[in-house]
Amino acid sequence: MPAPRDIPAHRFAFGCHRFGFGPAPGGGAVDVTKHVVPMVKTALDLGINTFDSAVLYRATLQLGRALEILNVEPQAIRFQTKCLRYLGLAIDGAVEHQPDALLQGIPARYHGLTDRWDPSAAGVEQQICRERIEFGGGTLYGVALHDSPDMEKQVGLTWETDVRPAVRFLQTAKNGGFVQRIGLGIKEPAFIHRFIKEEPGVLDYAGLTFCPSILGPLMGIIKAAQQGPKFEVTLMGINYGQAFTLTQDPVTAPDFLYNYEVATAEERALMSRYFRICGSTPLLHLAAAVAGQLVVHFPDVMTQIVTSTMTPSRLVETIKLIREAEVPAPVWRELKAAELIPGDFPTN
Repeated sequence: MPAPRDIPAHRFAFGCHRFGFGPAPGGGAVDVTKHVVPMVKTALDLGINTFDSAVLYRATLQLGRALEILNVEPQAIRFQTKCLRYLGLAIDGAVEHQPDALLQGIPARYHGLTDRWDPSAAGVEQQICRERIEFGGGTLYGVALHDSPDMEKQVGLTWETDVRPAVRFLQTAKNGGFVQRIGLGIKEPAFIHRFIKEEPGVLDYAGLTFCPSILGPLMGIIKAAQQGPKFEVTLMGINYGQAFTLTQDPVTAPDFLYNYEVATAEERALMSRYFRICGSTPLLHLAAAVAGQLVVHFPDVMTQIVTSTMTPSRLVETIKLIREAEVPAPVWRELKAAELIPGDFPTN
């Protein structure tokens, strides 16, 4: 039996998005005392002291209240959040931004809303100040620019007006001691290279929605981080990202989400290739093993794994899988032969 991967608790972060979006276990609204407090306590008991949220999530107030109930000083944990993207009214031709498949798991109070974007210095200041107030703490451990590639797809993006003002404000906030780190929270790996080219020396960390299908681009990001200017990489969504919890062939599965959108035929075909090669190895085990290997083999770059759930036992299970999940050697070989993961990816 191989030894567990040596991944200390401080490498993990708890993602708070479901505190706002739900649903609670068994359905219905999220209750702070019944649902959030046990999750925060479980994370703290596991040694996790970093919590990740966003203005869009509507989750930070629930975290702050849970800390109060548990008598935990906000300064005792590290809190990181995101800016730019928030929920606004679906008016003047704007439509609901979430697909029906995802709305089934979001409380009704969040339906009928749409993405809004405010990259201005004043807008970003209001967003992160509200996050700090609702969290209840002082310095923010990190603030990431949230989903700029999504903005580009939805309404267009001009760097000088849609990214740079937010960056300049975050630099001012960092110089003033209000923010410790400036980051990205995105789904598109290529945007990281674009950002470091446009804003050299600014990036402290890049949060990237993760699954093994992005390993090729991710290895390129690791190389860029090693060559400098140095930055760290955070893997987000390890137990839900890109539908890697599927238990049936994606070709014939009901509608499912791939990277927060309903999967296309091409994405179904890609997921099906993983599914068929993995055989009896669950796709979640593959994702957990890959994430664990990345942190072990590239510890100076891959510094954080963010995982989110509303079930304490699921959090315990996910941490255990990242440390211990094994993929049989023949499966690794077949995945590499099919070029579904890079040939030079370390598998032991």
